[in-house]
Amino acid sequence: MAQIPAFSAVSRSFEYFRGIRIKDRKLHVPHPRVRLSLDRSFFRSFFAVLQLYAYLVMVGALRIVKRNRSRKTIAFYPRSAPPWYNIWLTTQVSDLQIVSDIDTADTVFVFEDETFSNAGRRLTSGQRERALNDRVEDISKTHVSRVFETVFGYSLAIDPLTYEGPAVCKSELNGTHDGKIVQCPISAKDVEAGSVYQRFVDSASDGVRSEDLRTSVVKGTIPVVFHKYKALEARFGTSYLHTDVRKATEVFSETEQMKIAAFCQEIGLDFGCIDIMRDINDGRIYIVDVNKTCMPVLSLTFKEQLRALRLMGGALRTAIEES
Repeated sequence: MAQIPAFSAVSRSFEYFRGIRIKDRKLHVPHPRVRLSLDRSFFRSFFAVLQLYAYLVMVGALRIVKRNRSRKTIAFYPRSAPPWYNIWLTTQVSDLQIVSDIDTADTVFVFEDETFSNAGRRLTSGQRERALNDRVEDISKTHVSRVFETVFGYSLAIDPLTYEGPAVCKSELNGTHDGKIVQCPISAKDVEAGSVYQRFVDSASDGVRSEDLRTSVVKGTIPVVFHKYKALEARFGTSYLHTDVRKATEVFSETEQMKIAAFCQEIGLDFGCIDIMRDINDGRIYIVDVNKTCMPVLSLTFKEQLRALRLMGGALRTAIEES
């Protein structure tokens, strides 16, 4: 028997928060496996998400009252996407209905917040024809760097034993934000296990702030770019001085946009964000990270956040209708 949508939504809500606990003044979240310090920054981000969530729940309730039965449907597999992820927020602003049955949904979104995943392979051929992100299986720094070099023709990866100059050492896994600058070459005994070494991309165009271009991608299109500014001493962290919402044409050339789309096609990313930096020395862009289960940029105002989500939602809706 089909589950009533309201009951299904309640069931998913309980699943979102299962396993979350507080210990040693940190919030322990099992999916993804992260530990968040309960500091001022956390609560500021928490209330920003809560405000956005409350607004979207209200919009969703109004849709139920209007009984719009022509909505496109989307199902998540193998896990439901919690409301603090961009894909959940985007479905709400684009009037997509989240359902549980991957066999009847118009779109199946492969959602697994892990660096390595082959969940898409477990779908049937019919399900994969309607799937998003079913081909993105490896977003490790090594693989991202390898695909980047194949598409763009120049390299981010370096050999720390022979490279001369500043480099970045960071975890192979996604979402750790543990990067640090090291001076190369280094000795073999100083190479850190589980880490990768990449050339240092100096993106401080004004000399006082590091700049990141978090680029939203939906089926080869770039609906929005979050131009993030960070203090130099916190360039690898998640705290921003401020963020501007930009169009792709404002920050990338036409050739760069084409290569970004080719990169996403090669790595299998249909929906998500990629982190791009432009080096002030050679002027070229470097893709340094891929996030298939990205979260919102919390340094935006509510109005800016909603505008960005609507741009992503419009692109997602178009992609689903054209598939």
